[in-house]
Parts: sequence; C-alpha cells; structure tokens
Amino acid sequence: MWKINTRQFEKLSKLVYHECGINLHDGKRELLQARLAKRLRNTGINSIDKYIKIIEKDSDELINFLDAISTNHTFFFREKQHFEVLQKGQGKIWCAASSSGEEPYSIAIDCLEKGFSPDILATDISTHVLRIGTRGVYSFDRVKQTPPYILKKYFQKGHKKWDGYLRVKDNIRRMVLLQRFNLLTDPLPTGIFDVIFCRNVLIYFDGITKTKVVNRLCQVLKPNGYFVIGGAESLNNINHKLQYVKPSIYVRNF
Repeated sequence: MWKINTRQFEKLSKLVYHECGINLHDGKRELLQARLAKRLRNTGINSIDKYIKIIEKDSDELINFLDAISTNHTFFFREKQHFEVLQKGQGKIWCAASSSGEEPYSIAIDCLEKGFSPDILATDISTHVLRIGTRGVYSFDRVKQTPPYILKKYFQKGHKKWDGYLRVKDNIRRMVLLQRFNLLTDPLPTGIFDVIFCRNVLIYFDGITKTKVVNRLCQVLKPNGYFVIGGAESLNNINHKLQYVKPSIYVRNF
C-alpha cells in the first residue's frame, strides 16, 4: 500500500542518522519500508509525506518511529565470554545498548554468582524494549543458553496464561536501573563506571558516529576500566585511546 520513493527514503535516512546515528544505507530500504508501514498502520496515517511532517514536529511520534527502526534481538548470556571482565570491587556498570534487558540481567546474575552486587545502569534508545526489560518477563527461547541451575535460582516459572515464560526475580531486577538514552545527544550519566558494555550497536554506525559514541562513553569510564563491544564489531579504523586487550575487550589506560 505504501511504497517509499527515493526522496522519502533519503529524507528519513537523514533524519534517523541525525537523531540516533543509525546509518540506513540503500541496503536497508526494505527494512525502513517495513518498519514505516507498521507505524502508518498503527497511527492511521495514510501518507508517507504526511507522516514525515508529523515526526519532524511531534517528538513523541519521533520516538515511536525510532523505536520501530531500532533492531533489537538478544537473549540471556549472549557472548558470555565477555563477562570475564566482571570482577569483585566493581561498583558501577553501564549497559549502554541494553535492548530488552537480557544483557543487564545476565550481568547482574553473573556478578552475584561471583559474590558481589554492583549498581547496573541499562539504557537504550527504544522505549518499547525498555518496557519489556522493566517487566522482566521472557519467553523460554530467550534463555536457551542459560544453565538450568541459573534458571531455578534467579527466575520464576510462569503458569496458566504465562506458561512458556519466565520472570526475572525481584532481587535481580532491583540491581538494574533501566532508562532511555540517546548515545549521540543525551547528557552523560553522572558518576564514573568500572565497566561499560556497548555491544551490538556500533555495527549500525558509520566511522564518524562510532568514533563520537566511543569517545563520549569513555568520558565516564574510570582509568583501567573495561570497555566491551560485540563480537561482530571492531574499533579498527576509528580514533580512540582505548588499549586493546583481546577481541571485543578494551581498557582505558589514560
């Protein structure tokens, strides 16, 4: 019903890039088409041009649009090898692209298993996934890589209409503060963090945006603190002062 033309694609791509740094190159046209169609159906707006005018003025609908564009797929204990950086004495951890909560809750559980309980800030640009994280309810497919003893210790099994779902226990959820945060534009959180996880989001940025985001986040990373990115990501070919430790793991030594 709605077919995006080149002018509209370029305008929306520029808007998305400006607002959150996601680079929607031409290979992402079908993705944009599908996500845009969903917003048009949900709002009852029957014109792409009319919708563009709305999101240029309506900040609430702009957030809904960015929610729809953001790709969020994750599960508990994804890339668990990165958790080796978690050590006793770390008081503050930031998950800077937390999606629907699986990452920060996995980190909270790992820390408790190691005998300490840090404060964890979990942020994402998508209000939709943050609502999921706040509820802390997940289908079984999200815990497919979670050991059974961890499930028994830290999750509650759903019954009746919630059969097939698990809920993260309250003591885990209390360790995590979930907030909306734009990696490009929002004021940095107060305080200094021992570890910053920024996994599986840099892959959507071009070099300029990636450089800006990494260096912004490092402003609140303590000296000798760890900076962790996704396994499919790299900081090669961007300007940064982090020291490489091993794949996906860096340390601030300045």
